[in-house]
Amino acid sequence: MKTAVISFTVDGDKTAEKLLDALCGMGHETERTDACSADTDTDTFSLEAWTKKQFAEKDALIFVGACGIAVRAIAPWIESKTSDPAVLVVDDQGRYCIPILSGHIGGANALCEALSDALSMTPVVTTSTDGHGVWAVDVFAAKNGLVIEDTALARQISARLLRGETITLVAEGGRIDGAVPPQVNIVSGADAPDVYIGIYRHPAWPQTLHLVPRVLVAGIGCKKGITAEEIDRSVEAVLKGEQIFPESLAKAATIDRKKEEEGVLSYCRQKDLPLVTFSAEELKRLPGEYTASDFVEEVMGVDNVCERSAAAEASADRIRRRKTSGGGVTVALSEAEWSVDL
Repeated sequence: MKTAVISFTVDGDKTAEKLLDALCGMGHETERTDACSADTDTDTFSLEAWTKKQFAEKDALIFVGACGIAVRAIAPWIESKTSDPAVLVVDDQGRYCIPILSGHIGGANALCEALSDALSMTPVVTTSTDGHGVWAVDVFAAKNGLVIEDTALARQISARLLRGETITLVAEGGRIDGAVPPQVNIVSGADAPDVYIGIYRHPAWPQTLHLVPRVLVAGIGCKKGITAEEIDRSVEAVLKGEQIFPESLAKAATIDRKKEEEGVLSYCRQKDLPLVTFSAEELKRLPGEYTASDFVEEVMGVDNVCERSAAAEASADRIRRRKTSGGGVTVALSEAEWSVDL
């Protein structure tokens, strides 16, 4: 986690040093700025410019000083609770720690609790679900790496829980670990649940909050000289046809003879997907039945690339879409095993 700390007084500098030590102990990559230091040119230093830069680069910002300073500094740069960094305020005496932005998804509340424990500060957490001790769906999603498809529905779930209502939850294709929180019922998914965890869209469930795990493997085969755009169109068409969220994509897989194929590499860069490759011998040894092609076997040394590659990174029994061909690209999809911790 990348964290920036800024202080404004002599006492604040001392507190900032303690925060820095604690953050480093937690494994944070930290940057510290003393706005009142002799090393800082106060005539040219701009808090607005500093905040803009840190908002773009850091996962968390900590202001050691008054809340008003922090609020005014961050106000122009706030965009969305799904993308804004965590922002905390610590008084210059190091007595109180207050998360003021991205408490749940950004992790400000969790960081506040961790720093308060480390430095014997009093945490001042004001989010309603924390104050009432109810399950927070956005914290759950962030902790488990799930994509929230509709933040408005997430707020509705929190509001219902705060009113004392019970909500239903289903995980399709994954395992649920941990103690089930009060007011949460795990169901099979025969009817529309309040919260769905999985890779599939369910258009018939418009009031269901969809949480998407990043667990899908795209097995890719292609002709020489294929472009990233052609691969993208093929993969997107398969995802759309299967009603699968594109956000569920976690990796791309192919045969090692394609590991230098520029179109494949460019596609993975554009989608921020790791590329895993396998030799023909590794793919041939896989158990299971696959869509065979004599031509592919003659050229590649194995009868199928996309399905076998997808299965090699997940398993044959978790293939979600068999080989689809078109435009010089073959695509298959598999779902890696996954779980969530309540």
